[in-house]
Amino acid sequence: MTEANSNNINGFSTSDFIVFLASLLLCVAIGGFYAYKDRKKKVDNYYFGGKKISPIPLGISMSVTFISAVTVLGYPTESYVYGIISLWYAFTLVIPNIIACLYYIPLIHRLQVTTIYEYLELRFDVKLRKLQSAIEIFNQTTYMGLTVYLPALALNAVTPLALTWTIILTSGICTFYTAFGGMKAVVWVDTIQAGIMLAGVLAVLIRTTMIVGGFNNVWVALEESGRDNFWDFNPDPTLRSTGWTILVGVSVTQSILCCCNQSICQRYLSCRTERDAKLAAVISLVPKIVISSLCTISGCVAYTYFKGCDPIKAKNVSKPDQLMPYLVLQVFRDMPGMTGFFVAAIFSGTLSTVSSGINALSSLLLEDFLVPIKPQLSQTAQMVISKVTALILGTLVTAVAYLASALGGNLVSVVLIFRGLFGGPVLATFTLGMFFPWTNAKGAFIGQIVGTAIAAWMSFGSMIHGKSPESLRKMPTSIENCTNLERANTTVHPIQDYTIAWDTTSAPEKVYNPLYAMSFMYYTSLAIFSTVVVGLIVSLLTGANKPKHMDPKLFVPFVDNKHLPDKIRTFFRFGVPEIKMIKDQSLSAKEIRIEDTPLMS
Repeated sequence: MTEANSNNINGFSTSDFIVFLASLLLCVAIGGFYAYKDRKKKVDNYYFGGKKISPIPLGISMSVTFISAVTVLGYPTESYVYGIISLWYAFTLVIPNIIACLYYIPLIHRLQVTTIYEYLELRFDVKLRKLQSAIEIFNQTTYMGLTVYLPALALNAVTPLALTWTIILTSGICTFYTAFGGMKAVVWVDTIQAGIMLAGVLAVLIRTTMIVGGFNNVWVALEESGRDNFWDFNPDPTLRSTGWTILVGVSVTQSILCCCNQSICQRYLSCRTERDAKLAAVISLVPKIVISSLCTISGCVAYTYFKGCDPIKAKNVSKPDQLMPYLVLQVFRDMPGMTGFFVAAIFSGTLSTVSSGINALSSLLLEDFLVPIKPQLSQTAQMVISKVTALILGTLVTAVAYLASALGGNLVSVVLIFRGLFGGPVLATFTLGMFFPWTNAKGAFIGQIVGTAIAAWMSFGSMIHGKSPESLRKMPTSIENCTNLERANTTVHPIQDYTIAWDTTSAPEKVYNPLYAMSFMYYTSLAIFSTVVVGLIVSLLTGANKPKHMDPKLFVPFVDNKHLPDKIRTFFRFGVPEIKMIKDQSLSAKEIRIEDTPLMS
């Protein structure tokens, strides 16, 4: 539609700087406000907002926790490269949210755990709790470093700012308002950032659609290039992107975040009641679906804009994930401030993810490691420790971002691998504990080790041996309409292609090992299945628990509806005693406490 040109990608104007910095200063102001307002309140308020936060802003905050630079930059790239099939990513939180509402939110509110991994100590032992907590701290820290690095590179690409300062600016502001403002600051900043992201993505989408002549022209371009593949539900598990691989594979991965991620579980507990927590989970779907869908459609519109002159092949950008910043500079050249607004949208996604992560990891360090050693710590001491650990975590995130800049794509791939490796077995461990009363601590531990090993074998094997180009099914692009194939700016810093970091391709004549042909989107499912099967087998071999002796508060039946026949409800309890809910006269009418029925002999 338009030709690549040699405009300088470093196109930030004074207006762009003003708009961008204003959005960052607003985050700092909110953090400072809550730091002052809640300066005398307790740790419970710092991590859970006093458990009185409204489900509406909380739901919006939960949604943008899932949205980062991966969404704002990655989803358009996915649809540009693989077609509109990528739109299914927007709906991959629906099933995980249903699972969370049915099983995890009731359990979390019933037990009122401070960290989600506290459940593993109650169900199994303290060693498993600390192991899982340590894994989450490692995973989240490395992931946050990556999410800081990517938008910092985006800012570095369109401004004269050095990469060093863009990284410091990103992580420093986020660390400040998180460390000093606590959960309330995180939630309200997230709410504002959701609006910025929505407005920024909409602005690019509307402007580019107008330039290309409307959605009719976009759809024609998709049809001509084969990108109109939304209804492709090919069951072949070796294909990278189909309706099944995305809806099944990615939904399973998203279940890790919805069900056993500390950032999200803290928000569940920040609500007054279980009902409010479920409402927040439902509300979180709306911004996530809307923003993710708009980002995906933006990639389709970007393809139409660059039709006949792919900026990747024309070397106007160094990596696919520079497409959106490059597009923004093209379409908003005559509209001062809009480029800064879009970069603010990218940063909003990152800040929301990192702030939630720092707050959650600070809680894990305090409750899972420090308080068990020093249970006599005063509230004042705990508050000081919480803020110090948040600052330390922010420093570590900055260090990881620098490490990413030094190692480039290799680190990006490793981070993605590790999150997939450990996330699946962690969810499987919770599954074993909640639904299978026979599982013991040995079974859960060995199951996790085996599940992680199998996922690691598949992940690293796939990267080493590669996948056939036929299974990747990248869509065609062209440079036949380009008039200038020179790179727009030879000093452009490449944004790493984290979206397709698994897609190792080689010469067509290479013979690919069929053992590693499975789409990487199924690796988490494989890890969960392996962990559950091995965990149950090991538990049976080492002395399985007797269900009748299990604490019913720690167990969640697969099916448990009061309208079902008693035989069905009893069957799905697998012999675990039923929880008896009794109103406590010392509490308000809406509150209850849990009493166990006498254990069956």
